[in-house]
Amino acid sequence: MMASSHMIVGGAAWFYTSARFGLPFDVVAFGAAVIGSLAPDIDHPKSTLGQLMRPLSNVISAVFGHRGVTHSTLAIAGCFWVLHEYADYSHLILPFLIGYLTHLAGDLLTPAGLPLLWPIKRRRNFALPILKTGGFSEQLAVTLLAGWMISGLFSASWPGLPLDRLPFENWMAMDRPWRSAVVAAQGFLGEEGRERSAPPIPARKPTEPAKTRPLKG
Repeated sequence: MMASSHMIVGGAAWFYTSARFGLPFDVVAFGAAVIGSLAPDIDHPKSTLGQLMRPLSNVISAVFGHRGVTHSTLAIAGCFWVLHEYADYSHLILPFLIGYLTHLAGDLLTPAGLPLLWPIKRRRNFALPILKTGGFSEQLAVTLLAGWMISGLFSASWPGLPLDRLPFENWMAMDRPWRSAVVAAQGFLGEEGRERSAPPIPARKPTEPAKTRPLKG
């Protein structure tokens, strides 16, 4: 998948996860998720993250090659080990891990696949080739997936937000997004959902009877 697709899906996944499970959300955590979504490709010097960290990327690429250890089950296990050992920094490690996993999931859907059993080469890659990198199928999948994840924000309450100050209290805690629209409409029409009465129409002034002219002759 393209770097932009990885970033969109990684960021949207953290939006969804933090909203659903009541995790603290801030710009730093969101940035960690985006960086995590690019991290596996650090083994390629020409990747987005590889260009920013070229010396390290060159070393990893020379030793392991592209889509080597950073795309394997060992990398996933290493991320969970770091999360366990450094739980005090989970507010950064967890979004990074979410982004990392979305990257691997996206690459798994491409023809190149993932070397999950690295360094065992008997079966080099695992793949569910339903997406073409940079193609229309990738763009469509990213749009639908990110849209579905972000839509989850409308059915989950965000921690730390002053919801009681909003015009319609706890509108984000509704079970379905459309219910929020109903609440908003009721707030516009009136507290009980009754339409505001229009000003009375002034009565028309009665018309004067037409004057008849006497007939001549």
